[in-house]
Amino acid sequence: MRELLRDALKLVVPEKDEVEAGEKAEKELRKRLKDVGVEFTFVGSYARKTWLKGNLEIDVFILIPTNVGREELEKLGIEVGKKVLDRYEVRYAEHPYVHGEVLGVKVDLVPCYKVESAEKILSAVDRTPFHHEWLKDKVAGKENDVRLLKKFLKANGIYGAEFKVKGFSGYLCELLIIFYGSFENLIKNASRWTRRTVIDVSKGEVRSGENFFVVDPVDPKRNVAANLSLENLAKFVHLCREFIKNPKIDFFIEKDFEVSEEKILEAMRIRNSSIFALEFERPEIFEDNLYSQLERAAKKIYEHLEREGFKPIRYHYFAEDKCYLVFECEVRELSKVYRKVGPPFEEYEHVDKFLKKDRIFKPFIDGGRWWSFEIRKFTKPQEFVEDFVTKNFSALGKNVGEFIAMKGFRIIEGPELLKIKKELAKMIGVVG
Repeated sequence: MRELLRDALKLVVPEKDEVEAGEKAEKELRKRLKDVGVEFTFVGSYARKTWLKGNLEIDVFILIPTNVGREELEKLGIEVGKKVLDRYEVRYAEHPYVHGEVLGVKVDLVPCYKVESAEKILSAVDRTPFHHEWLKDKVAGKENDVRLLKKFLKANGIYGAEFKVKGFSGYLCELLIIFYGSFENLIKNASRWTRRTVIDVSKGEVRSGENFFVVDPVDPKRNVAANLSLENLAKFVHLCREFIKNPKIDFFIEKDFEVSEEKILEAMRIRNSSIFALEFERPEIFEDNLYSQLERAAKKIYEHLEREGFKPIRYHYFAEDKCYLVFECEVRELSKVYRKVGPPFEEYEHVDKFLKKDRIFKPFIDGGRWWSFEIRKFTKPQEFVEDFVTKNFSALGKNVGEFIAMKGFRIIEGPELLKIKKELAKMIGVVG
């Protein structure tokens, strides 16, 4: 394993020219910021030398006094960005920040409040400078172990705490390496993690709790792994076990996933299920908000498919140029009629009311209670979903629902699903 990890370092450690480009951009950026006259601090993977080869990006936080209002803070951050960056664009997280370049190197310039301690933060980003201060000396000498972990996670699709990924943040990676001492030691210990593992970095202990929890040394009430999904935790533990059994460089190489249309169509034929997707225009909102709403919409529709008896077995959601909610149901088509439970024969008033209802078919007694045959409005899951979304768009997330109501949607199925073949292949388990 150690020999393999030495080879893997070639994939993660930046080349000399990349390091020099960063140092040159940093020097110029510091000069420009001083000329503007703002207080600032360099944070993140560049400042701690833990960035991945080919992913050079400098993070700078502008420290704003706490007596400045929120709107003014946002305005100041944008103004500074315009003055010091060669090219820039305004992006949005908890509040606006500026992304751009200095001498060809990517830079994120983020305004935050200069608070006395992490306990007194006014916004989530105010905590970041304290994270940097806690990490910078402790991670020294372990930078390449952090890089190995990031690459291991990235190659397997679980690096990044954003809602789209629900994986490991860069901060979490550094804490885990500091706690376990090396990538190798982390892998061996993580292979025994459970969904109730609690890692207290400051106290140097592992214990059991209600859920997977990595205690933030800067804010002990905060779970650094809060955004990590249970599925991705399980995937990481499995990857660790597989890597220990058979260490290969493939674990550090991102897969160029490709699958043929023939394989997709053959898989759909074998499954003989109902697979379809809602396709609609993509709202122009912050990506974390978009993905949280897509998840909400997909879950809501899945639950109603279940209630209607279509036996959904999986759902998926993603956004590219357009948004997609994808579903697979065991049932392609239900019978027009279904059996509905009525009251026990002893409940005279309820029975009387039940029997007075107009029906095509006569009610009957079975097991001491009345039953009836009712007629379904929808027999195919696609028909039901089309009606449900049209009438209940407001339940699908504020922006997503409003956009569907305004722009409409359509259901795609059969060969037309090949336009989303990569995501569909992941959902139904087709390998390239």
